[in-house]
Amino acid sequence: MEIDDWRKRIVELTDTIISLLNRRAEFATEIGKLKKEKGLPVFDAAREEAVLAAVAEKAVKAGGPLPPESIVNIFRTIMEETRKVEE
Repeated sequence: MEIDDWRKRIVELTDTIISLLNRRAEFATEIGKLKKEKGLPVFDAAREEAVLAAVAEKAVKAGGPLPPESIVNIFRTIMEETRKVEE
């Protein structure tokens, strides 16, 4: 394949990633509503650390060019941004 072919595939993946991130944010919005109803705080440090630990474990098992630390950093940012829509 040529560079343009690879770039086209990246654009397609980017579209999918955006769609999945928005879907994740929709789920977080629903969780935020439930937390408000129950009087729970939006931020749960223990829960987020558990999610990040699971992400790190999955990243190790998946292998790949991105190290687990990079995947964890990406997910930390996703969770920070998603938390904003929960509020």
